[in-house]
Amino acid sequence: MPRGWRSASAKGLKDHYQSIKICLPTFWSKDSGIDYSAPILDLNDLVPSVGQRALARFDYHEPITVGETLQVIWCPPISDLNGWDEQPSEITQSYLLTTRVVGIAPSGRGRYELEILNRELFVSVLRALAEDLQGQQSFIHLDRLAWDEIHWAGSATVEEFTYLNALTPHEAFMELIVKVIGNEIIGLFSLHIDPGGVFCKLGGTRLAGSELAAVKRTLATARPLHDTRAHYLA
Repeated sequence: MPRGWRSASAKGLKDHYQSIKICLPTFWSKDSGIDYSAPILDLNDLVPSVGQRALARFDYHEPITVGETLQVIWCPPISDLNGWDEQPSEITQSYLLTTRVVGIAPSGRGRYELEILNRELFVSVLRALAEDLQGQQSFIHLDRLAWDEIHWAGSATVEEFTYLNALTPHEAFMELIVKVIGNEIIGLFSLHIDPGGVFCKLGGTRLAGSELAAVKRTLATARPLHDTRAHYLA
């Protein structure tokens, strides 16, 4: 059981994940002495450990404050650089880190130093949220109008989850991770990026009405996504 998991469960998972801002950095610093050109990399060497500090760069829209606590998604190198759509299998090798912002990196430019307080395997968080549904209150960000305007979409099955991403003519990029059970779709993670900012949410909600219809329509027309690189993580 990861550190902090028991207290999160006692408090209520959705309250826990909604009480702390969730961010997806534009990339993590590679200033760790690891040879990223090696044919095989050890995942355990790459993921920041509890007690360590790591550097991450955030979108300039993100209002990051030194001293605040953030939940931050860590992705393996290919996904960190190119996104999960290039390597969907790496969703299972991604982590949710609870961090404290301890400073601004010397180079600045949106880079911050983070102290790692806790880490949880991302799919373990998704599974727990899928089992902790309470009603249909919206805990994820789903811009239905944007999903009605998509001109390209892709999807991949990752274990028991479905990953979906989409683009609109108005420069919006969107991602969802959902669990499909028959005609029911449970939204667990959403990312929405457009010129107005970055909106990242975790939670569990049964999609309904126009939101459900929009996601079902997108899933029906989405192109299959596959890993574009050979597996390189041990």
